[in-house]
Parts: sequence; C-alpha cells; structure tokens
Amino acid sequence: MAALVLAGAVSIGPARAESTAFGVPLSPNVHLYSYFIINGMARGAFLLGKLHQKDMPLLIQMDETTRKVVLRNLDSQTIRSDFKAEQVLTRYLDLILK
Repeated sequence: MAALVLAGAVSIGPARAESTAFGVPLSPNVHLYSYFIINGMARGAFLLGKLHQKDMPLLIQMDETTRKVVLRNLDSQTIRSDFKAEQVLTRYLDLILK
C-alpha cells in the first residue's frame, strides 16, 4: 500500500505547473522526501529478509546514484532535472519491490 502511495507521489512531480492551478504548489523538496522514504523502505525490506546479501551491491549503487541525482535536482530545479530525479527514484523503488 505504501508503495502505491509513494509511486503516486513520485509521478505527481511533472504536474508541477498544473498543481498550481488548484492553488497547492508542490514542495521543491518532494524528490528529497521521496528519496528518504524509499531509502527507509529498502532498509526495512533488508531487515525483514525481502532483500538478501546478494542484492546489496546493486542496491547500494542505486542508492548512491539516486542520492546524487536528487541533490543535483535540489541545486537547480528544471523540468529536465525533475524528470531525471523521478526516473531514478522509480528505478530505486522498483529494485525494492521486485
């Protein structure tokens, strides 16, 4: 259930211009919040045994890549950097949910 909510939150990002039409602009930190949530989900999946030792190298690499892209997005938020952050966050989430 949490994964569906998170996937919905990540997919809302491109609608930033449309969301202001409703009077509720998205936080500029939405990708950072999503990263923290997905990172916690990865830790929880490892502790619950859903992820195994063999999954860790790929997961660590994806975590580092995601963190760098999200931090770059915080420095200069453009449509392109928002899109890239959403793509990387989605791939990171997909690794956990497989």
